[in-house]
This record gives sequence, C-alpha cells and structure tokens, in this order.
Amino acid sequence: MARPLRVELSERNLRTAQDAHALLASELAFPHYYGANLDALEDCLGEIDTPTRIVIKPDRRNHEPWFDQMTEVIRDSAQRSCYLGCTIR
Repeated sequence: MARPLRVELSERNLRTAQDAHALLASELAFPHYYGANLDALEDCLGEIDTPTRIVIKPDRRNHEPWFDQMTEVIRDSAQRSCYLGCTIR
C-alpha cells in the first residue's frame, strides 16, 4: 500500500491566507480554476480520491483568525472523507 500524500500547513511559515491557498493548491494539484477561498477549498478537498493527510501546525504566538477558519474547513472535510486525514499539532 502506498503512503498517503502528506502536506504540512504551518501557520508560522505562512503570511496570509492566500499563501496557504497557494500552497494547498500546488501540493494537492487543485484545478487551475481553484478560487482560493474557503468554499472552493471545501469543494476541492471533497474531490480528493487518493490517501492524503494534511498536518496543521498553528502558531500559538502569532495566531491569525484566517488560519482557524481554514483549519475548520480542512478538519470538517476530513471528517466527511475516507481519503483525507487531518492532524493538528
């Protein structure tokens, strides 16, 4: 069995929500028309059909509200998917 694709989303390494969207779009090979917003993220995560794990690393010192919103979308999508997993560290 192949190892799942692993994507790390570290709040410390991301300056903006757009940086996070760009990282996820690149790492998860989202379609070129990806809208880079939370609704589009939810849609694309729902289409994942290969084992994938997103590791989320919040930054407790410089915490941003957009990161919480993105974390919630990813966590909720993972709960509905048999292919997507989410770990928060």
